[in-house]
Amino acid sequence: MTNLAQTGQRIRGRFLVSLEYSEYRKLWLATLSSQSAVWALIVARAALVLELTGSPAWTGYVTFAAMIPSILVSPLAGYLSDRFDRRTVLACAYGINLAHSVILAVLVASGAVEAWHVLLLAILNGSARAAQMPSAQALLANLVPKAGILNAVSLYQATQQGSRFVGPFLILVVLWITGQEDWVFFLCAALYCSGLFLILRIRTRSTGVVEKGAGPRVILRNVTAGLQFMYHHALIVSIVLLVVAHCAMTMSFESLFPVLSRDKLGMEDASIMGGTSYLMVGYGATALVTSFALAGVQSERIKGRTYLVMAVLSGLTPIGLALAPNMPLAVLATAGMGLSQGGFMTLSHAMVQTIAPDAIRGRLLGVYGWHIQGFMATFNLVNGTLAGFTGLTAAIVLGAGGVGFLIMLTLSMGRLPLRQLYARGVPAT
Repeated sequence: MTNLAQTGQRIRGRFLVSLEYSEYRKLWLATLSSQSAVWALIVARAALVLELTGSPAWTGYVTFAAMIPSILVSPLAGYLSDRFDRRTVLACAYGINLAHSVILAVLVASGAVEAWHVLLLAILNGSARAAQMPSAQALLANLVPKAGILNAVSLYQATQQGSRFVGPFLILVVLWITGQEDWVFFLCAALYCSGLFLILRIRTRSTGVVEKGAGPRVILRNVTAGLQFMYHHALIVSIVLLVVAHCAMTMSFESLFPVLSRDKLGMEDASIMGGTSYLMVGYGATALVTSFALAGVQSERIKGRTYLVMAVLSGLTPIGLALAPNMPLAVLATAGMGLSQGGFMTLSHAMVQTIAPDAIRGRLLGVYGWHIQGFMATFNLVNGTLAGFTGLTAAIVLGAGGVGFLIMLTLSMGRLPLRQLYARGVPAT
């Protein structure tokens, strides 16, 4: 028993150390709740509009609507999270998403929901999420000692990736218990409510440093400070460009999973939501495990080499999903996608957070999210449209994306900062 206890202490001390801090733990649990709601909504909304319209293109429209607000909101949200108390910005975002989820759930339960309702509410949901992300990511760096920031970021990314498992898994639980899709939307509201309660209990104040003044030029300089820093830092801009290619080509699958479930894996009507959930559960389970495992990696050299391996696998695994002939093999393929893509995104975010100055952390992370969400939104729209209006199937689109990213990864070897990153990790300075 003594050895078992010592092993448990070593695991906590290496992998879970940030969760020992009460304030960080509240943020971590709140993020897990809200992100689980996000991924439950992504699955449920796509399945709902596919049933309402019968059009694969509509899954792309709704997913695009939920992600595209980040183009306008994220830079401003980054400024707000440096200008004001990050807890306040975060609580407002959670409150808006709670209201959104309640409205959508009532519309679905009453039978009054139409596709355009889902589309407009997805825009509201995406806008609040775009405000939530940079403020939460900037706040977490102030809830743990500086020496533990890499562990904190990795565990935070575990909530981002693991929620892809938790949200869809809870959908399956609700469907198994009630047999009613309506209750899935009330589940999302409950998850946002839980997250808001936890955020309101955080007591640590956290702000950045902004230039004083109220003129339009001063505000513009403050808002764009993160963008200027990003594009003048050779390593960060290299990471961001690679992440953008990764998200656009391999991770813009939310609009394709319902179509793949229906057209290739034999799911129809009410089974579409369940089939999509199985695919997402396979993805999220391994993404969660990978993020936790990376929280204990301390060597920069190992991080750099792991980053390259994860990138290669991120391109190969969508090709495996495209070739999968049945649901069990498809879930196995999405598990491979979760392992590699979750690991890649966790390491990417940890590297950016390591380099980011706290004074502009919110704005830098805001424009980082702006790039990611903007391209994911655009390519979800493109992918849904290709599957809806051309002869291309969802499987072909997925496979082509994997091949495209492998080509981009090969080209990335031409950038010196990335070659050095793959070999040695983030430099100490």
